Amino acid sequence: MQRGQLLYDGLWRCLCPSFDQLALRTAIQRQGLSLPGARTTGWRQIAARARVRPVHVRCYETSSSFASTGGASTGGVSNQDSSQAPSQTDPRPGEAQRGDDDGGIYLDVMSRTWKDRLLSPAVPSEEALRASTVDEIMAALAWLREVKRERPVSGQEVDQHQRIVQLVQHLLRVENRPITPLIYECMMDAMADPRGSVDGLRRLLDDMVEQGMKPTAEFCNGALRALMNHPDYVMRMEILSIMQEYWFSIDTPVKQTVVVGLLRDEQYELAYARLTEMIEQGAKLDTWVYDIFILVFGRHGFLDEMLQLLYRRKNIGGGGGGSNDPIVISLAYYALDVCSQAYHHAGTLFGWLSVVQNHLVQPADGILENVLGTAARNADARLASEALAIISERMRAQSYHYEAVVEAFVGSGDLAAAIRTLCIMEDSGLRIGRSQTRRLHAILRSRSELLDGAEAAVREAAGARPVPRAAAAAIIEALAQTHGSARALPLYRDLPKLCDVEPPNARMIQTLVIHSADEATAKFFAKEYADQISESEDPKQTNLSLSALITKCAEAGEMDLAFRFTKQALAGEITRSSRLSPRWIYVLVEQAMAREDGRVWPVVDELLSTGNEDMTRTVRRMLQQKRISKLASQWKAGTSMTAP
Repeated sequence: MQRGQLLYDGLWRCLCPSFDQLALRTAIQRQGLSLPGARTTGWRQIAARARVRPVHVRCYETSSSFASTGGASTGGVSNQDSSQAPSQTDPRPGEAQRGDDDGGIYLDVMSRTWKDRLLSPAVPSEEALRASTVDEIMAALAWLREVKRERPVSGQEVDQHQRIVQLVQHLLRVENRPITPLIYECMMDAMADPRGSVDGLRRLLDDMVEQGMKPTAEFCNGALRALMNHPDYVMRMEILSIMQEYWFSIDTPVKQTVVVGLLRDEQYELAYARLTEMIEQGAKLDTWVYDIFILVFGRHGFLDEMLQLLYRRKNIGGGGGGSNDPIVISLAYYALDVCSQAYHHAGTLFGWLSVVQNHLVQPADGILENVLGTAARNADARLASEALAIISERMRAQSYHYEAVVEAFVGSGDLAAAIRTLCIMEDSGLRIGRSQTRRLHAILRSRSELLDGAEAAVREAAGARPVPRAAAAAIIEALAQTHGSARALPLYRDLPKLCDVEPPNARMIQTLVIHSADEATAKFFAKEYADQISESEDPKQTNLSLSALITKCAEAGEMDLAFRFTKQALAGEITRSSRLSPRWIYVLVEQAMAREDGRVWPVVDELLSTGNEDMTRTVRRMLQQKRISKLASQWKAGTSMTAP
């Protein structure tokens, strides 16, 4: 060996210990020592001549093509002419021109381990593939297949689909390896990638039959894994039939693969039934199966089923143990999001207690809004208060935030807490009007048992600070509408002592007038309205409410207020309402004629000129009856005077 070559090899051995293996293999393959002046044979030529290749080659590809590997079009199997395969003694294409110039590159590639060459994130170069032995390539394929099997949704940096296809193509095109069931298994594992397809899976199966090979258990398992991403019910049943025909084991991993495939095929009920059947049988499922079902069911609104699986998943743990498992935390937060959007109380409470109350996550503002709405709808005062506390730490709480908490307190029966919340709302500078207390009023109307303690709750809250008048008005209206205005009269009289000085509530007094059961009560509230509310402050009411107000005021003898509401009713085209009872007309005309109030005749003229035949007929009949009644009363009076 020349001195320069010896020095060169010595340096390599010092700098890279793995060079020993390469040097030993090269020394064995050499026919003799290099003589001075003889042409040095390239490393690539030596390695190429040392390999023995079979003649027949078949190339496998998927639906995707790769420029770096020379991949072609649609998947399946394509024949390659044996005459195109390199011979055992000829160098590989392009290697005759590569001598010592690229020896340094080859040495650099060979100095790396097979994992660095074949399993790095970067696509292996042709030099890296040629520098790897068949055993190393097979080991790389085994590693890639194992990762795909253990992690169906893999977070690896290696593009497993592209890498498997590249290595298989190298084995068949360059190494001229014979076709074996292992090749089909590798390609079937590649089909599980989103870039695979059912057509490619079918071609692999047909080609395997054409080659006279029997499907293996690994091949069938890989096909079922591929059908998780590319659902096809017929193909799945065919694979299961093959497994039964060859007595392959259909164990828990196979069953869970089938279940996930059904889920991917949007057969949700069947998939859930099969899953629950496996759980009841005590099968130990992989955690990722629960994760997929939870995410899919949450997205499609199957929240009760999602919660059952999530509860089981939480007890299983898997990533860090129980509730501290990061995946379980993410799933619970996801459940909190989807359940609060749907106002699903059980799911919202589960997610809140799992990840928010123990400070594992900080929920987004939108989720807090949904949680608050869910708590209000389901009368969960504690959940609503906790959500409001977090919102108040981040921003200034708005009216609708407090309204939701009030609704939750009222729904839970705690009227005192609801009124205190309204007081806090007022102290924060937010105006409390009629619209802010409508939910309070509606719940009290629907749950009359709460009204028994409503007045006491107002008086109790007023002992600490003045109660917002709108809150007291909502309770007074609910009392009047449920039990009559007389029941609300004591609380109404004490409003100046219980509340701050505020403008009178016109709608509240109108409600008290309408629901007065006796003439004295109606007269009292009608006078209150006339004294406190000017005509310009009259709120706009419906025709039904106006007809009731006109009737009550006329019956109580408050004709000024009755004609005031009549004017508003005629302006609102009350005469066009065919469903409205004409009783208000009878009462108004009767009371006006009894008092000889001439203001009734313009009203009668307007009613007759509306063009409504029913209204005109009703008014004429009423006037005729009044005229006949008046004549009859006059005749009776004259008869009584002439009687002896």
